[in-house]
Amino acid sequence: MARSTTFKYTVTVVNPGSGNKYYLDGILIPYVTLFPGCTYEFNQDDSSNGTHPLRFATQADAAGSSEYTTGVTTTGTPGSATAWTKIEVTSSTPFVLYFYCTNHSGMGGEINIPPNMTIPGDRALQAGGESPATSNIDYLTISTTGNATKFGDLIVASFDGINCVGGTTRAFFGGGAQPSGWSDRVMAVNFASKGNCSDFNNLTEARRDVTATGNSIKGIFAGGSNPSNAVVNTIQQFIQSSLGDCIDFGDLTTTIKKSGPSQSPTRGLIGGGETPSTTAVIDYITFTTQGNALDFGDLTAATEYLSGNSNSTRGIFAGGNTGSVTNTITYVTIASTSNSTDFGDLTQARQALNGASNTTRCVFMGGQSPSTVNTIDYVTIGSTGNAQDFGDLTYTTTAGGGGNSNGHGGLA
Repeated sequence: MARSTTFKYTVTVVNPGSGNKYYLDGILIPYVTLFPGCTYEFNQDDSSNGTHPLRFATQADAAGSSEYTTGVTTTGTPGSATAWTKIEVTSSTPFVLYFYCTNHSGMGGEINIPPNMTIPGDRALQAGGESPATSNIDYLTISTTGNATKFGDLIVASFDGINCVGGTTRAFFGGGAQPSGWSDRVMAVNFASKGNCSDFNNLTEARRDVTATGNSIKGIFAGGSNPSNAVVNTIQQFIQSSLGDCIDFGDLTTTIKKSGPSQSPTRGLIGGGETPSTTAVIDYITFTTQGNALDFGDLTAATEYLSGNSNSTRGIFAGGNTGSVTNTITYVTIASTSNSTDFGDLTQARQALNGASNTTRCVFMGGQSPSTVNTIDYVTIGSTGNAQDFGDLTYTTTAGGGGNSNGHGGLA
């Protein structure tokens, strides 16, 4: 049953210069968040709605799908008094719907119903980057293939080693460079509901080219360079459920930046990077025990600007620069200590890419090859072999951005 309160949107149609669009309560809204147990009325009595009936579908503009009608009622003629479309949202309403005009394409937007996300741990985010600096956040569903979709924006354009901790419900983007210089800001966004980032906390010191890892409780930012351009070995942590600033965790075995991460629920790995010379060293930490990192083993080659991610047992490191841009993918077993082993190759050699994963797949997003690219490819973590094409990001300014997911190995 719907609650006694019905939430109302006043719908108008405006051409902002790119064709007619639906405006909700006077605002051009590309996506709407609704919740089960509520009824939502999209009121179309304004005269601008004439010939623009608003309806719902499971694909944008109802392309390839029939109109979604479950719990939906309509009355009146758009542009006339008492014209509206209502939807009663329940726990069975799809997580993603679209509102659209039955007569004209490109007018509507996306609807998210966060509690109804049916595949937890399957969303990857990619944000920021340079050439030029951008605040864009993209998202994709790891278990499928296809192009990424716009998710929202960072608070400010960020590049040069902003990095991302993926929690079960939120992503945390920390450090990097912004137009005003090195950043100590950590920004957070909810995985389940598209939108812009908000301020979360601060690093112990502004950092560029920092490496991020974590589990379901802690977020870790390790290494990087400080505003004096000195490469550091410090590790800092924060509790994802708390708004408190980062605190000291311990030290890496050496100063490092431009590394790649992997993680299990108990361990975080930081592989490769620049010391300032390029290194093959893989460090590891135990999340529950604050203290210095220990030596895990070595990559197959000294590599910087690489990416990484994992399921709960196997860590993957991909791409980077070994003196030239490389397509190499290697893997380790996180519970042991050992050198990495060859896994296969990316679809194209590139550096400064970002990795994200669920329990079975790892995706690699963007990077430089040597110019910036919007490539996304993927591997099946439990096997070995070359990466396959996944799709494309919405933008190509991805070098120095940050990415992660709500389903990586640290959250198992």
